[in-house]
Amino acid sequence: MRTMDMQRADAGATSSLGEVVRRIGDDVKTIASDELQLAKIELSRGMKTAAADAAAIVLGGVVALIGFGMLCVTAVVALEPMIPPLWARMLIMAAIYLVAGGAVAAIFTRKLKTDANPAKSDAVEEAKATVENIKRGLSPDRVQHAK
Repeated sequence: MRTMDMQRADAGATSSLGEVVRRIGDDVKTIASDELQLAKIELSRGMKTAAADAAAIVLGGVVALIGFGMLCVTAVVALEPMIPPLWARMLIMAAIYLVAGGAVAAIFTRKLKTDANPAKSDAVEEAKATVENIKRGLSPDRVQHAK
């Protein structure tokens, strides 16, 4: 009689242990899936912000270019008493355009690269750490966090 009760208890423990292991596996899958979704959302937001910044840069650049063109025409006309040849005045203004445009393009290209860099995302780092922890077998002494 006692042996039967022990066998039933062992069978119950085994089935509940199997259930616990299955739940842990499901939880790990859920955590990994949630980490990946969070990383996708953060990357998507970063790309949308970078795209909006790029559009604002283009619009601002067009407006500034029109204003700069008008300023350049005014400068060409104003320089006539000091520099009589028109070609020399136009050459000076062209050089100013090239230097200013190159500087603005270089500055905002660097800004755009840093805005769209997914490597700095906390969610990406946390997802990588989660995958590494799963690979290690999730033993408590081997679990490491991204930060």
